[in-house]
Amino acid sequence: SILRHLQDTESHDWLGEITHWGTQVCYLLLQNYNITRLNIQSSNFHLILLTTFFFAQRIWFFLWRMTQCSDAHGVRFACHLTLFFVMVDSLYCGLTLAMQDSFAGVYLALPLLVSVLFYHGYSKTQTNVFTAELFNMLRRCVYHSLEAAYCIGVLPLRFVRYDYIYYDTSRCAFLTFLVTVHIFLSFLCLELHCLGSEALQQTRMLGEWRRIAEPGPKQKASEWSCHSCPYPRGAVVLCKGRYYEALATLNTCMPTSPRRCLWPIAYILGDSQRAKAFMLVALLMMNVVLVQLVLWSNQWIMYAIMIIPNAVHFMYVKLRTSHAFFNPAHLNLRQLQWDLSDQWPAGAGPSDFMGTSNTCPTSWSALGELKHRGQNGQNGDLGNHFAKGFGDSSYPDPLFMSAVAASTSFFFGNAGSMRYPDLAPS
Repeated sequence: SILRHLQDTESHDWLGEITHWGTQVCYLLLQNYNITRLNIQSSNFHLILLTTFFFAQRIWFFLWRMTQCSDAHGVRFACHLTLFFVMVDSLYCGLTLAMQDSFAGVYLALPLLVSVLFYHGYSKTQTNVFTAELFNMLRRCVYHSLEAAYCIGVLPLRFVRYDYIYYDTSRCAFLTFLVTVHIFLSFLCLELHCLGSEALQQTRMLGEWRRIAEPGPKQKASEWSCHSCPYPRGAVVLCKGRYYEALATLNTCMPTSPRRCLWPIAYILGDSQRAKAFMLVALLMMNVVLVQLVLWSNQWIMYAIMIIPNAVHFMYVKLRTSHAFFNPAHLNLRQLQWDLSDQWPAGAGPSDFMGTSNTCPTSWSALGELKHRGQNGQNGDLGNHFAKGFGDSSYPDPLFMSAVAASTSFFFGNAGSMRYPDLAPS
């Protein structure tokens, strides 16, 4: 059950990646139609091809990682060959565009330069490990939505092939705005699937701070540091010359962080089903706006086409059952209970392993299988950790069992403990 759970939640969302890439390409072609109409010969095919390759950058990065991690020579050769042709075609299209305009290289190199600065500079400024994944995820969503807006709203207008082509700038700008909003929502779904329960955990640990004049007589204030996180409720810290008191159970955010920015994040992403509901409502509102534009605008064809990727995204979020954040694969706690027919170790009982509880959340057979696979090099780090937890004996270390129970309760909430009170860690 544990292995099946990890396979369901940690598998990469290739369907989502391809759908996200196809959505961006659809919007790119729609913008070119908005500029050139049905005069296909006036379209800049080199720019379209180059931008299409650029939109698939996440797919190319994953293929590159596969070449580094995979031991199958056939898979590595196919990935290297694909990346080679992509690089050659991109260089050819880029050089062709640069020969048409002396400043074309600046416009084309700007997304690449900003990407390098963003990932190797700005993203690494977050030093708080308890909030880094969450805030970097939101930064990536904002950045990639603006990047798509630049590639769809700026580059096609800059590289128009003929001067006599007339296009409505305001209509192109409005299309770019709608595209930016949808790309943000689409990329957020991908990032939430990649982080899974990590995003939920870090959101719930943000906490809340209250500014106080002076610490109480029994309170000892210390300088706030991200290395001392998480702070418990009632802790008093000194941050930028002011005193703050922790209000939540766990508090990891900086006390001076604006509450108006943190509250929406904590409220929406603090519950997976609430986040899914907000996502569905946002997509539904976009579809309603597009339907209104279809009914009242003379450019109804363009808005009717935009309904297709929005509707597909809505159905994707609504119906998909293997999303690591919206629909996580739940552990079957009943399958992890002790098999009463199994024999206890000689001279030992349940209380020796799980305090005073009468049941243990994991059966010997399940953990024995994990140990066996870990010793044989299967299941990667998971099996190795379980093998280390067992040691040389046939039964796990008590501290290891307690860590399994505590982490299960922490990651998956109190639902399991409420349904099975005996499984709650002491």
